[in-house]
Amino acid sequence: MEATLAPPRGPSRRQVLEVSWVLGVVAFVIVRFAIAYSTLSQYGRGTVVVFGVLDVVTAVPYALGTARVVTGVVDRDLGSAGRWGMVACVSFVLPYVWLAWAGWEEFPVVAYVVIGVLALLLGANAVVGVARRVRSERNVAHDGLDSA
Repeated sequence: MEATLAPPRGPSRRQVLEVSWVLGVVAFVIVRFAIAYSTLSQYGRGTVVVFGVLDVVTAVPYALGTARVVTGVVDRDLGSAGRWGMVACVSFVLPYVWLAWAGWEEFPVVAYVVIGVLALLLGANAVVGVARRVRSERNVAHDGLDSA
């Protein structure tokens, strides 16, 4: 009896969504860095460049973290969701902490207010986005069960 090989399977829907999410976040971070650099470089170019590098480097673990928080919650694996949530939180906050610390004497108060407001708004948007994706994934899973 000969064993038949199954045809190779392509990436799963989750993998495609995860990779597209990571690429989208990295693209967003690059655009955000260009805006930050053009706005803050007059105060401290080196500080802003390090912020940009940190922001781009942490974009991948942030994006993976938020994507895997969604899959962890959808799969009811709260331990995994919690660990990835911590990765996402640290990755999100690190560039802003650097900017606040390194630019302490260089940036005017208004820069800190704007940075703080942006961090709060982007953080809130991330939380809402994760909740929305969890609902969406649960609906897809539920609809898939109904049609089976």
